[in-house]
Amino acid sequence: MSACSPKVSTRTLNAYTSVAPKIVSYNELTMDLDDEPITYTIDISTESGRMKLNNLSLDEACDLVLVEAIMSNKCATIFQPQYTHLLKGGKVLRITLYGYPARYKKQ
Repeated sequence: MSACSPKVSTRTLNAYTSVAPKIVSYNELTMDLDDEPITYTIDISTESGRMKLNNLSLDEACDLVLVEAIMSNKCATIFQPQYTHLLKGGKVLRITLYGYPARYKKQ
């Protein structure tokens, strides 16, 4: 493997990095989780992705992909988001989020 090879790694953040569900009782949460997980990717291979990831740190790219995934899935948060990313020379080439969309329960 050469020093110029892209670096692929994963990162997991807990749900408290976005919105923490409020516990009403020991067995009742204020949010419903979707049954199916989602993935959301921002990649520099697209014009939009190239502009979005330009000069972003890995932490900033993780924040961006989380916000965009929440907006595109019309949910309040993503439960247990997991991130994979592709770096080359410290530059983020691709960031992917995997997790379960969560929505507030209707009262």
